[in-house]
Amino acid sequence: MAALEVEGKIVQFLEKRSGVSASGNQWTSQDFVIEIPGQYVSNAVFNVYGDRVQLDQFQIGEYVKVSFDIRGREYQGKWYNTLNCWKIERPQAAASAQPQAAAPQAAPAQAAAPTAPTGPAEQPQQGGDDLPF
Repeated sequence: MAALEVEGKIVQFLEKRSGVSASGNQWTSQDFVIEIPGQYVSNAVFNVYGDRVQLDQFQIGEYVKVSFDIRGREYQGKWYNTLNCWKIERPQAAASAQPQAAAPQAAPAQAAAPTAPTGPAEQPQQGGDDLPF
């Protein structure tokens, strides 16, 4: 499977859990939530198992890049997914490019604003009866 990555802002750290497995090994697990920007902002909960990733070096509100994989499992006839984080980092290039990416998006929106009122008015005349159903 290809590595999955997503960038977003940390919004919450959930309580750390720990215990002892049936074979007598100690384990720790912690979940955290990031807000993923886009047209429709969404939140995703990631799980860190063991000491592979040190979450204490990150803070709420910090922009991060999360590398993860997806695990699905069945329990009592229902299926559940877990997003297992195996790497989290501060994206140096992405953090500096993020403000620059916002500026070009604003410029086309301003350029499109004067033409937007005429665009929808022309579309019904050209293909008003071209419905796919």
